[in-house]
Amino acid sequence: MTGSPRTEEHGQSVVVFVIFLVVLLSFVGVVIDGGMYYVERRDMQGTADAAALAAIRELPTSTGQAYLRAQEYVDSKNASSHGTLISVEFDDHNRMVTVTVGKTGSQHFGGIMGLDAPAISATATARVQMMGSRPGMLPLAFMKDSYVIGENTEIKWDDPGGGNRGAIAPEMQPNCSSASGASDFRDLIKGSAYGGVDACATPIAETIDTETGNMSGPTKSGFDGRLAGNSQSFDDVFAIDPVTGFHTIEDPDSPRVGIVPIIENLDGSNSWPNGKKLIRIVGYMLVYIGKEGTSGSPAYTNNGKSVWVTPVRPLLPQDFTDGEFVDYDADLPSPVVFRLVD
Repeated sequence: MTGSPRTEEHGQSVVVFVIFLVVLLSFVGVVIDGGMYYVERRDMQGTADAAALAAIRELPTSTGQAYLRAQEYVDSKNASSHGTLISVEFDDHNRMVTVTVGKTGSQHFGGIMGLDAPAISATATARVQMMGSRPGMLPLAFMKDSYVIGENTEIKWDDPGGGNRGAIAPEMQPNCSSASGASDFRDLIKGSAYGGVDACATPIAETIDTETGNMSGPTKSGFDGRLAGNSQSFDDVFAIDPVTGFHTIEDPDSPRVGIVPIIENLDGSNSWPNGKKLIRIVGYMLVYIGKEGTSGSPAYTNNGKSVWVTPVRPLLPQDFTDGEFVDYDADLPSPVVFRLVD
């Protein structure tokens, strides 16, 4: 005697339902495990990013120290969630480091289904670079090797004999036309933020004109307009990072923060040419504008005939994106930035 058709159909339905339930639970398990893998990889990416930034601060000086910094940072994290150090690779003359961390993914449902837990990894690349050209330089320049970082220095000077005295004539916004004469010199000192005009960005290795004469009146007027009674001292604007030895910018919006190019004669020397001549830009630096040790830290002395600045070598924040970046060069005092590039 055979079973009724309804009983057979019911049995088939149960089998189909069980198969469907197994498939559904498998998909749910894959989704849950996949979500866990995503969270774990996100945590590991943060670890890789931070380890790369820790390592790059030792470059290009010491790859050994860079490796140790990456290892120390990764070891300070929980390996079960943040992974372990897989590799540290150096490139571009040790100006770039790539850090990889990895682990075996945590598994909840995949193991029940006989699936192997996947290997998860995260990679981050950091680079040490320098600030290149950007708008807003002062119409003043230092010849290479004519300054000391941290030393208050006369960047424009009084010379009864005439000739060049530290002034330059960069191109001016908005059309990047060549600056010429006293009024342009005054407006470039002020900059657009203080009622003047910004200089256009001139790439490193390009040439720029010198500006002859002293122009003490426009110097006075320009810095009076720029500083407008600001009496910030050097320590109000810059500080020393005890770890790296670089300066940090305490007040990036201060009118006493200036950009000046480092230049050389076209023959490669560090002597100012006679007359209005082309000179070559070899880098840029930030300076504190003011005569230190003098009440009010005036930008100029001798009725505008002399201008005083303190060159600094600052460490820029990693999210600094203004202007262009150039390769790190230990011989230049250009502002340094350690940043993630991948």
